[in-house]
Amino acid sequence: MKNKRLWQLNKDYPTLQRWFKEHNWESPIPKNVLPKLGIIVEDVCAAGLHFDSSSKLGVMYGIFSNPNVSKITLFKEMKNCIEGIKELGIKKKLNYIYTITGEKSLHKLYEKHLSLTIREKMVKSYIIDLHNTNKNLDWISE
Repeated sequence: MKNKRLWQLNKDYPTLQRWFKEHNWESPIPKNVLPKLGIIVEDVCAAGLHFDSSSKLGVMYGIFSNPNVSKITLFKEMKNCIEGIKELGIKKKLNYIYTITGEKSLHKLYEKHLSLTIREKMVKSYIIDLHNTNKNLDWISE
């Protein structure tokens, strides 16, 4: 297993941007949308954790990966990363961590290898742009 640690968004965002670009995403996820807390596994993958101390529910935002890593390494380190998110949730006294994905490979990882419980099968996601500030929302689209 590689070293996992809390991400430092200011320091780690360039790495995330590089991964987004290497995945050929039309637009990167804006830094100010990502949670301040997250886990990064050195040069393999990362995930963020949104939470509010007044709630016992956190939201794991994404699991981002280096597309140049072998599938076997990626699989092992994604498990490592999500274990780190779970540990972080426990440290922050959360009861639940919610996440969504449309990626079939992540469905398999979550359900078969991490024993996450599927809750919704036919989800559609929506966003409200409160200030009409970002016309290009490719980073949150299929």
